[in-house]
Amino acid sequence: MKSNFRQATLFMLIAAACCLGLSGLASAQEITGTIVGTVRDSSGAVVPGATVTITDPSKGDIVVRTLTTNDDGEFSAPNLVVSTYLITVESANFKKSVQTDVKLDLGQRRAIDFTLEAGNISEVVTVEADPVAVELTTPTASTVINGDQVRELSINNRNFVQLVALAPGVSSDLADQVYVGTTNPEGQANIVALSVNGARSSQNTFTVDGADITDRGSNLTIQGYPSIDSIGEFRVLRSLYPAESGRSGGGQVNVITRSGTSKFHGTLYEFVRNEKFNANTFFNNQRAPVGVDKNGRAKRPPFRYNDYGWNLGGPIYFFNFGEGNDGGVFRRYDKTFFFFSQEFRKDRRSTTFTPTVPDANLRRGIFPIDVCINRNNVPTETCTGANRLTAGTPLPASLFNPAAQAYINNIYNNLPVPNDPSVPYRLVTALPGIADFQQEILKVDHSFSKNLSTFYRFQRDQIPTLDANGLFASGSGLPGVSTADTNSPGRTHTLQATYVINPKLIFEARYAYSYGAILSSTVGSFARANSSIPVALQFPVTRDKIPTISGNGFSALQAFGNYDNFSNKHNYNASLTAISGNHTMKFGAFYSTYRKNENAVGGSNEGLFNSFAFTLPAGVGTGTGNTLPAGISLTTAQNLQRFANFLVGNVVSFTQSRFDLTADLRQKNVEWYAQNEWKARRNLTLYFGVRYSYFGSPYDKNGRLTNFVPELFNRAAAPRVTGAGNRVAGTGNFCNGLIYNAQNPNFTLPANCTGLIASP
Repeated sequence: MKSNFRQATLFMLIAAACCLGLSGLASAQEITGTIVGTVRDSSGAVVPGATVTITDPSKGDIVVRTLTTNDDGEFSAPNLVVSTYLITVESANFKKSVQTDVKLDLGQRRAIDFTLEAGNISEVVTVEADPVAVELTTPTASTVINGDQVRELSINNRNFVQLVALAPGVSSDLADQVYVGTTNPEGQANIVALSVNGARSSQNTFTVDGADITDRGSNLTIQGYPSIDSIGEFRVLRSLYPAESGRSGGGQVNVITRSGTSKFHGTLYEFVRNEKFNANTFFNNQRAPVGVDKNGRAKRPPFRYNDYGWNLGGPIYFFNFGEGNDGGVFRRYDKTFFFFSQEFRKDRRSTTFTPTVPDANLRRGIFPIDVCINRNNVPTETCTGANRLTAGTPLPASLFNPAAQAYINNIYNNLPVPNDPSVPYRLVTALPGIADFQQEILKVDHSFSKNLSTFYRFQRDQIPTLDANGLFASGSGLPGVSTADTNSPGRTHTLQATYVINPKLIFEARYAYSYGAILSSTVGSFARANSSIPVALQFPVTRDKIPTISGNGFSALQAFGNYDNFSNKHNYNASLTAISGNHTMKFGAFYSTYRKNENAVGGSNEGLFNSFAFTLPAGVGTGTGNTLPAGISLTTAQNLQRFANFLVGNVVSFTQSRFDLTADLRQKNVEWYAQNEWKARRNLTLYFGVRYSYFGSPYDKNGRLTNFVPELFNRAAAPRVTGAGNRVAGTGNFCNGLIYNAQNPNFTLPANCTGLIASP
């Protein structure tokens, strides 16, 4: 019998070692803790059958669990919410023993032992628990950042993610700037650049009260940003995760938000930053992008940052419907509590840019050097005679290309002229940006009885920004050209119920929904609504911007354009915890659906003019027989020639994509796990478990993207490859292992493609 048990244990340990690597997206998170302990008498003998009662003083001494010790005097109370508890132990012929201030952290397995003294049960021995407990019963490497640390440690951007770097083994490459959401005030994406134990930044998972808020499109951003003042605490799991937590190869950051208590508590706050508190930068002092003050010193660009908000938690009062009617209109519901947090952030700042722009003469077709204006689509025209524009001579109005003239009228004529004498045609400018933030968080906890409790949590984020240089800093720093109006909304809903069937059998169920998006449109002069460019395009345009101009001798005319990037997740999970003797077993299953929609995946549906010739007229340039005016380098001269070709419509390359490539990805996942915690000896606890994860192959609902499914790959149909890595012509199947959307009427099979599988 012992031999069979050893074999079974060995098998489970091997299975756990193999399967804990099957980590990835999961819809459940460990958001509770466990209290365990042993009850002994003063001689050290165990006390079986003792009654252990766990109450929560912060919620009016609600009894959350009642259980009895086993034959070894041990007890275990899993799936307890994070709080500070009072534990009472009673047994015949012993004094009642009470431990107060037993703080249970997120994911903690806290051991609390009791020693009973002989005496009357009406006598009470009260002991205050140690505020800090060393975890000796779990192999998981993790770090807890408690609520006081979250709220009191100094961080410059009110972003809780910064505090993850406090955990051992975590290296941070987070941006050192004010954090306001998916994009920062300078236009770049705010990625969560944290490496845990050397893993990639894209291998982390973030959850809030069990809801997965990781953006699975990139795995580098998150969909919700809980306010610092709403966080109860969070735990960073770094390695040796239990089977129920296996989901990512890197770190797992589990955040829980605060709950209301039996007394009202609230906070009102504001944080202020202003350019008056800052020193100027070296380059601002050098260039003075916003001018100088009366003392001749460079002014500091505006920087106005205000972060303010409030929160309130406590018991819920509602209409008195007659139960225990004391004559009042409202009565207090002793088992229902709420916590509400609201935060606002307003950021006004200017960022300095140094683009190059044509001066007033160039905009009228007057060049400081001779340039070629012959049409490159007419082979008989050469850069001689009337096709050579002499320096200082205006370009004839009849030679202005209508599209180029539209760019001049709508964009260039609305830009300041160059103002940096040290660099030809350079404009030093400060672009003002607006970045706002508003968030509401509501959490309601209710206990129907000591055996059934629930909570619901809702979070809403709105992050409207005006990106002066375009979304993701996609512009060229030209004032008013690439400006984008963006919002990054987020939503999460979490509903959980915990049912204690009996002290040794606990059932949990949870539903979580999360949504995040980046929604942006062009509102600068580059928007089609603001500028009309007479260019006949081959395909219908669905982007909101005019054709891009690149390589015309000056900073590119470009913008990111309209962006409809959103994702949502529906996560369902349930678990059953069973205690049998010295074994605490847990079984769980997950089902999740995921959608990721994103346009602007590739191509230039708006059109792209991306090259203009720079061959100078004879005699203009450097080298023997060539000359250039003073102050004009060869590079500057070539850029002037590019601009001349732009004005007359001589473009080398133009491309337009047939459509704005949009991916609408869908995925379904199923996972389950089983784990066992076995206290083999007083000083030895063994964990073993297994986790299975099935991640369905993502497919594109629009039918424009294909996907590779490894299990569909046929080795016999694989192409042969030369030693240089080239495919041997005529061998293999181009579509080996690929799936496509059969609902797409425009889809046609490529040549040499057979056996292509239709996706769901």
